[in-house]
Amino acid sequence: MNRLIFALLFLLIMSPKIFALTLQDALNIALTEDPAQHIYENQQNALMAMGKASATLADPMIKLGMANVPSDSFSLDKDPMTQLSFGLSQQFSRGQSRSIRQKGFNLQSQASAYQAQERRLLVSKTVRELWLNILLIEKSMRLVSESRVLFSSFYDDLSAQFSLGLAENEDLISAEIELGQFDEKIAKLTQQSSALRRLLSEWIGERAYQPLTIDLPKWSETIAYVNNNDVVNEQHYELLTEHPKAKAFKQSVLVAQSNINLAEQDYQPSFKVELGYGKRFSKMDNGESRSDLLSGFVSMDIPLFTDQRQDQKMIAAQHSKGQKQAEYRLLLRQLNAQLSAEIVNYHQLVARQMRYKQSLLKQAKLHSQLLEQSYQSNTRPFKEVIQAYIHELNLSLEYQQLYFDGLKSLATIRYFQGL
Repeated sequence: MNRLIFALLFLLIMSPKIFALTLQDALNIALTEDPAQHIYENQQNALMAMGKASATLADPMIKLGMANVPSDSFSLDKDPMTQLSFGLSQQFSRGQSRSIRQKGFNLQSQASAYQAQERRLLVSKTVRELWLNILLIEKSMRLVSESRVLFSSFYDDLSAQFSLGLAENEDLISAEIELGQFDEKIAKLTQQSSALRRLLSEWIGERAYQPLTIDLPKWSETIAYVNNNDVVNEQHYELLTEHPKAKAFKQSVLVAQSNINLAEQDYQPSFKVELGYGKRFSKMDNGESRSDLLSGFVSMDIPLFTDQRQDQKMIAAQHSKGQKQAEYRLLLRQLNAQLSAEIVNYHQLVARQMRYKQSLLKQAKLHSQLLEQSYQSNTRPFKEVIQAYIHELNLSLEYQQLYFDGLKSLATIRYFQGL
């Protein structure tokens, strides 16, 4: 019995740690259950299938009918030219157009695969940011709750002194107001936490309402990349050309080149082969059956007047490629500027964190302690003690905001790194 009670107590104590959701678990769930991946997968498979279909010859045509039937008698064996005609024809496409079309569809299919990879990066970035925002709110709630406990002890001491006539009513009311404001801050943070968890539930469902682990990510490879780069002059094109979004745009350039190759095939002739067989029912004067007829044709179109069709298609394809190349270069410039700006932002956040950590927080804590000692020796009013502790709490909350902003900045940089 004692062992059972001990086991239940152990599970009760350890349950938050056992069932707490880690960031990696949340990422795995969000990426696995993202319905957009099915969209890109189906799109990719559809394009591959269209590529195979475009590489296939057109279906052969069969022709069956009666020819040269006399209109006065509709007799099938009276006129020697009357025949039952059967024909088979096959159309052949121009040059290498079928293989080029298949290549174009395959390139578009690969672009869909890169879009799916970029979607995974966006999902990871979103989940990380929501996760960090929730942890920031919970950390802020702990700080506010701890301060409220401290102010409650102040209020109890003040009430005892007031009952003995050693404290003023004004100080007691000020303490009550501050306690009320702490409750309001906790309620506001709780509201924000609920809203963020609802947003997180879009990606991981009801598991967004589970306790979250307080272990923060290290992301050492991202920090190493940021610290190894000149934040002002460094260009990141080598990194960004490997980004899925850039690769998807690069595929559109290759598709445009494929369209140029396809337009070149329009200068080649297309062929059509036809075979025919005619069964005649009439007989010769000696009573013998007439011989059946065979026929065969090869037809081709001749692109002689290319200036209004083939040339215009070629011009359009070349301009389309130029447009895609310009869009690709523009995208790389935008990504490079965004990454550079985020790296600068991260370094400034770290510098501000150090200022808070090394001086502001320490000074605020010392100031609060000195004022409390002065109040206890009746040399400073109680109101100044309250303001000092509120100022210390606000600085602690601002430091936490800067710290988590730094982590969110790293999450953004990881998106550019493709991590």
